[in-house]
Amino acid sequence: MNLSNAAMTTNAVSVSPSDLRSLRLPWSALIANKAKELWTKATGRRIKGQGMIGADHSTVRQGFGSLIGEDFHQYNLPQAWVERRQIPQVLHARVPLENARIVDLGCGPGTSTDVLCHFAHPSWTIIGFDLTAHLIDAAKSRAARGEFKNRDGVVITPEFRCQNIAERLKIEDNSIDLAISGGVVGLYLSTAEARSLIAELKRIVKPGGYIALDAGPAVPVETLRGLAEGAGFVYDGKAKSFVIEPRPKLIFRKPA
Repeated sequence: MNLSNAAMTTNAVSVSPSDLRSLRLPWSALIANKAKELWTKATGRRIKGQGMIGADHSTVRQGFGSLIGEDFHQYNLPQAWVERRQIPQVLHARVPLENARIVDLGCGPGTSTDVLCHFAHPSWTIIGFDLTAHLIDAAKSRAARGEFKNRDGVVITPEFRCQNIAERLKIEDNSIDLAISGGVVGLYLSTAEARSLIAELKRIVKPGGYIALDAGPAVPVETLRGLAEGAGFVYDGKAKSFVIEPRPKLIFRKPA
């Protein structure tokens, strides 16, 4: 991550090298996870959650509903590894230091929310959305226990809602500084659902605010960029977890 690429302002979030070191999961964790996945498939077995990428809405809902506890964390570790590298790039120099309002799309049990809270001022409002009820319940329980903290150790209390993000969100018009998705748009939405989501984000994001959406096999980079720009957003860059990144986050700004 080249932190000097974004123009710095005194009233925006700044990401330091120490932030990156404290957040990142090691390569060894990712390699071990992928090795276990490959061995499972090579021995004729299925990994839990297999077949959800690019599947229909019902299959995705049922699949995540079956991923309880460690099964979810095993399935989601590669995405968690990516989020801890991509989210800081999105936040850097784009989000207000205080009073920011952020929507976390596909928050799971708070996996991506952890990273957002690391940079959060106590005045921030963070709202996490996820399709799966037991994951939202887990996120709410974590918040009640005070598990979400910023880099100064201050407890942050996000709000969590169980909802299909391709439907209308109960959020006021022009009220959000950043809407960010973690491994949900490019993997589990159809093009039509992505179009509906982006239209909804156009409604809720403030003029001058940002969206950062992940591309993937279900909604590739060029398709996602076309949908966002077609809705009136302006392309503002790409967040990658490493040089060869098959699922980058595309960042767009809503014109002021």
